[in-house]
Amino acid sequence: MGNAEWPQRMREALSRHAGEDAADEIMGGCEDLADLDEVDKSRAVKVITNRIDNLITDQETRVKIMTDCSCRCYAEFIEEFRREYRRSQDIDKLLDAMHGKVFMVKPVREGNVIYVTKAPRFPEKHARASAPQLKRYYYCHCDYARATKGDISRTYCLCGAGWCKRIWEQVLERPVRVELLKSVLQGDEICRFAVYL
Repeated sequence: MGNAEWPQRMREALSRHAGEDAADEIMGGCEDLADLDEVDKSRAVKVITNRIDNLITDQETRVKIMTDCSCRCYAEFIEEFRREYRRSQDIDKLLDAMHGKVFMVKPVREGNVIYVTKAPRFPEKHARASAPQLKRYYYCHCDYARATKGDISRTYCLCGAGWCKRIWEQVLERPVRVELLKSVLQGDEICRFAVYL
C-alpha cells in the first residue's frame, strides 16, 4: 500500500544505503510524488525504480533500500502477535493468530519456510474483473504502483517483501530473510513471499 510517508522513507533508505548524492539523483523531479494522482505516481515510481537499477548495481543494496522504505501496515497488531509468540514459541499458533488480521490468506509453513500469499486489495472488484490487467490492478496493494501499465522493475516489488519482513522481524524479534516469489506487477496472478525463519 502507498501512503504519504513513502517518498520520505524512500529518500531516507537511499541516503542510508547509497548516500545523499545517489538519493538526490534517484529522487530528482519526484519530490511531490505523494501529491500526484495514481497514474502519475506509477509513472514516477517506474522512473525511480529504473534509476535505482541503473545507478545501484549491487543487488543486496537494492534489496536493503526497497525493504527499508516499505509500508508500516498493521502496527496495531504487532505487540499482540509478539506476546502470542513469546508465550507459545509456536509458529503454527502464531500463524493462526495472524490469519484474518494481517494475512487474509493463511500463510503456509513448510519446515522453516513460511509462504505468505497476499489477498487481493479489492477482493470484490478483483473477483468480477475478467481482463488480466484489471485483475492485477485490483489485486495490487501499492497505491504508488498499482496503475503501472507495462513493465516495472522487479526491484520495486521488493518493497512488498519489506512489508512482510518488517512484520515477521518485529513479531519474532530477530532477523528473517524474505524472498519475492510472485508479483502481479510482474505478470503473475498473485503476490507471494517466502519467509525463511
